[in-house]
Amino acid sequence: MPTVKPLVAAPDEGETFSIGELRIVSRVQGSQSGGGLELYELVLGRFVIDYHVHHTMDETLCVIEGQVQFIVAGRKYQKPAGSVVFVPRGVHHGFSNQGPGRARVFVLFTPAGSQHEYFRRLEELVTAPGLDKQAVQQLQKQYDQELVPLDS
Repeated sequence: MPTVKPLVAAPDEGETFSIGELRIVSRVQGSQSGGGLELYELVLGRFVIDYHVHHTMDETLCVIEGQVQFIVAGRKYQKPAGSVVFVPRGVHHGFSNQGPGRARVFVLFTPAGSQHEYFRRLEELVTAPGLDKQAVQQLQKQYDQELVPLDS
């Protein structure tokens, strides 16, 4: 087993990804935690994280700033800063910032699933000319980000 070293990071440290009105900062990658977890900071303008499911990871979301609308297992919740949402693997979910201001959310994946690679490749796909939706779907499937219809 690899040796895990402590990590102390300033607010401006970590790989950053931009996808439209969404900025993602990698705070702790799986390689830094021995595969136990990944932590990301999301800064959302008016943005929707589509309804999806993870089969191999649990997801914990902490609202740090603003108001976030969550849909978990088909139910809607509007939650302010300080709220926590735990989504076990296999449960369908999504979330959004309806505005008008920005929202900040910490997202914890357990165990780690190389989501920084997913975000890096997704950023490349959405910033390329002519969005390749099939490539995005393949990427989502590869990194345990399966989109599901909202009524499922």
